[in-house]
Amino acid sequence: MSPSDVEPTSRRMVGFESDNQIQDRGRWLMRGVLTFIGVFTAGLLATPAVYAQSVFERAWGDQGFVSVNFASQVKDRSFNESFSASIYDETATYAVAHTGKGGGFFDISGGVRVWRNLAAGVGLTRFSTNTGAAVTGQIPHPLFFNRPRKGFLNRTDLEHTQTGVHIQAVWVFPVIDRLDVSVFGGPSFFSIDQTIITSATIEEVSAPFEVVSITGVTTSAVSQRKVGGHLGVDVTYMVIDQLGGGLFARWAGAAADIPATGGTQSIDVGGVQFGVGFRARF
Repeated sequence: MSPSDVEPTSRRMVGFESDNQIQDRGRWLMRGVLTFIGVFTAGLLATPAVYAQSVFERAWGDQGFVSVNFASQVKDRSFNESFSASIYDETATYAVAHTGKGGGFFDISGGVRVWRNLAAGVGLTRFSTNTGAAVTGQIPHPLFFNRPRKGFLNRTDLEHTQTGVHIQAVWVFPVIDRLDVSVFGGPSFFSIDQTIITSATIEEVSAPFEVVSITGVTTSAVSQRKVGGHLGVDVTYMVIDQLGGGLFARWAGAAADIPATGGTQSIDVGGVQFGVGFRARF
């Protein structure tokens, strides 16, 4: 193994503090979004039947829409992998526990009206974050047979990316002038890229070699595609005829099988998503 194949152990602690801060802000925003939607829906259900009927019968007058959002995904991910290597005429075994959190991403979608209040559209999301991996090794002793020692290494800079293409059927409910609620759903097509660990290098500390260190690992990027689905609600207020703002809450997800070292591992893709942004109508 050449030195260029091994990634050094000294890495910057990438982004876990900022990821946690994003997660906290995201959860706060999600509570606000869901509270608003819940209060709005409860108010609508509490209105007189005549008014409620008129809401569901109102025609949507626009021909299409474009939405651009800053969004957050709330979903923790984890999976395990394992590998082994021959050393000192014995076998060293390594277990790797991967963990990842949610975070922010940009979301864009658009569609056109096809019949009455029904629109057909497509959305694109791309979520990318650094994930962690805890490597634990059972490493043979250089002098004594069957006396393994433990070695540890933590990485916080492994990349995880989810790209989602969401085919949408959207039904728009105009509520009052400039305010409407949309319910949407359909299939989602995910592309997942994940960095995995394939091997490790060790360093003996000093005689009598009771302590061993894992000094580095080699990594590899794997990809997978998976079909899932999504369902959500959007509340839009038009400040002027063509431009406005809105917020949405959506679940989009699938279960993907990642070809990890030591065997295929299943991870959850997507999750609960929410955000705010700009709306355009034409």
